[in-house]
Amino acid sequence: MFYFGNAILAIIASLSLAAGADDAADAPATPLDEALLNRELVDEYRNSFAVVRYYMKKNEKGEEPGFEIPYVCPNCNSTHYRDGGESAEKGIPAEFAGFVIAPDRVLMQDIMVKPEFVDRIEIECDGEVLKAEEFETAPARHALVLKTARPFASAKPLKFAEDGKAPCEPLYFFIVREDGETVAGFDQSHIESFRHHVELGLDLYKGNPNTLVLRDDGEAFTPVTVAFEQTVELGAETFVPPAQWRTEPASKRFERLADAEARLRKAVLPVYLQLEAKSKEGGRFSFRIDSGSEQKNDIDTIGVLAEGGLVIMPAKLAPADTARLVKIEAVLPDGSKARLDFAGSYVEEGALAARFAGKIPEGLEPFALDRREAIDLWGDDFFSAAVFNRGGSIDVEMNLCKVDGFKRERGNRTVAGFQPVSSATRRSRDEGASRMLFSRDGKLTVLSMPDRRGRWSSDAIEAQGTALASLADKPAFDAENVPRKADDRRRTPWLGVEVQPANADVLREKKAVSYLGEYVERAPLVTEVAEGTPAAALGIKPGDVLLSVRYPGSSRGEMFSLDREVFSEINWDEAFADDRFIEFGSSGEVTPWPNVEGGVNEVLAKFGVGTEVVVAWVSDGTRREGKTTLALAPVHYRNAPRARNKELGMTVCDMTHEVRKYFKLSDDAPGVVVAKVKSGGVAAVAGVRPLELIIDVNGEGVKSAKDFAEKTKGAKELDFTVRRLSATRVVPVRL
Repeated sequence: MFYFGNAILAIIASLSLAAGADDAADAPATPLDEALLNRELVDEYRNSFAVVRYYMKKNEKGEEPGFEIPYVCPNCNSTHYRDGGESAEKGIPAEFAGFVIAPDRVLMQDIMVKPEFVDRIEIECDGEVLKAEEFETAPARHALVLKTARPFASAKPLKFAEDGKAPCEPLYFFIVREDGETVAGFDQSHIESFRHHVELGLDLYKGNPNTLVLRDDGEAFTPVTVAFEQTVELGAETFVPPAQWRTEPASKRFERLADAEARLRKAVLPVYLQLEAKSKEGGRFSFRIDSGSEQKNDIDTIGVLAEGGLVIMPAKLAPADTARLVKIEAVLPDGSKARLDFAGSYVEEGALAARFAGKIPEGLEPFALDRREAIDLWGDDFFSAAVFNRGGSIDVEMNLCKVDGFKRERGNRTVAGFQPVSSATRRSRDEGASRMLFSRDGKLTVLSMPDRRGRWSSDAIEAQGTALASLADKPAFDAENVPRKADDRRRTPWLGVEVQPANADVLREKKAVSYLGEYVERAPLVTEVAEGTPAAALGIKPGDVLLSVRYPGSSRGEMFSLDREVFSEINWDEAFADDRFIEFGSSGEVTPWPNVEGGVNEVLAKFGVGTEVVVAWVSDGTRREGKTTLALAPVHYRNAPRARNKELGMTVCDMTHEVRKYFKLSDDAPGVVVAKVKSGGVAAVAGVRPLELIIDVNGEGVKSAKDFAEKTKGAKELDFTVRRLSATRVVPVRL
């Protein structure tokens, strides 16, 4: 049933497309005149409108229909969406407005919901409800024709002009179904907004979809066509009546989607990334393309096989995580597994690349890449896909999209934007699927990936045109973001500063509070700057306050912050005396000396050694910025060379700069750090504790971990001179 009156659209201000001198003499229509005309049109076409109700269901897999269809709300003039999931869950129909074009035919926008999700379709017109089925589609118009079980008794089919005459001043009468009510109204301009696209050389306007186009024949209005487009080229409107549209059976569009999905499954594979365990908290998880991988050891993502044999995998890994990458494995269509060799991680995109260890397995067919510039994609239809790796198997949601706009991003280059032709994949947003578009001839056009430099959204399906092809043709890889051997993984970038937390009084004195925002309580105050370092070259000096670091050209940066050092409050004398400290201290997570990998350097680790960055800081009350290249930090406790003695049950490492500074030792003072002690082992029973220093063995100074290994190899009686904090003792060890 239809409801008008209060639901009728407040009339949009009329715009004339053919303004001239004679127009000024015409008396403008009053709001009352327009309202009366609107009422006349509603009364005239009341029995030509229909309410289409799709009753949804879950498919055999228990999945809900994930479609949404956009429409311009006539009440607020913004885009709203209708959702199919609620219909399947609650038995509430998804309702759409339709146009009666024959006693048993109704025309509507094609919502592209797969038959497996449709329980039944009903259409109501003038109080009569009939069952219906999808009959045929007009793909170029994104329109769907429904056929009712029998003709409507009192429906008034629209009679379209067939003379091909375009209206000089068309009247656009639109209708939508919103919140259980049918809302209708007319717009003499059809135009919501104009824009001139310079690169295309076109005047474009955005109008109201689901619109009946009428022409004024003097005594009556005659229907000309029905429009379902939102973005239209000015002067390129077509007024062909529906009877002359090129149509095909409704099932054909899903056959094309099925063919496209079959093509996709020959080039998109489930991929498993294994990282060497970082902590006990790590576990396998499905990779969300714009999420971090901290504390994660195993990652499920997808691999897209492109021409040339390169497999592109959306996965935004920081250098510290990529360093732990030990295996890449793909699941082939027949269920077998194949090893992939790491090829590189991209500089700009949050993605990795790999190649098959041998030849490309049979049954796979690489995607050819769409090499058109973004501007050349205007107006084309594309297949879109939301792709999930669900525990080693590919799940795909297919749809149709088209290019309907552009914007400037990525170094001020033109980027094409895509909008769904009909139903959008809702789950792809909810669950972080990898999304892609490919052309009708099967060429890969877009693969959604996060930006490693934080300059654009990972959720938007956008294409810069040749950018995708360049990922396979001339990939720009980050030489620092690669897998590494265990002894080379902790490559810590640094500026060359030492810092401490600055309290509120200090920050006010430094006039830095206004630059910090929410990071006021965690701002790092520079206490020391090493010579010959990036910080020294920038002119950073003790007493300055560090603010942030970012990639050049990026508007977003990472704020420097210092979390509260809870372990600095440890009573180390009591800790060393506690037998439980053997396991605690051997973890290496907590030390009496500062953690070089924490604080400022933890932020820098997201960028990597050798990366050009822009650093911001406050000096003498003034905010300053400077460009520099992150250096490699000196060897520190966590990545220092180590030596393990199984008989003693202990591991030692070289003394490093921060350890020497903590103990106030010169650069040539002998000694090694006890890195790990096995609970119950010979060293532990003798009283050796982790984080102590062994100065000499049997009266001879120890220069390094390697030297310690040589001095203890095969020895049965050992006397260690051990330093704990400020106290020194001799520990006899007997094997």
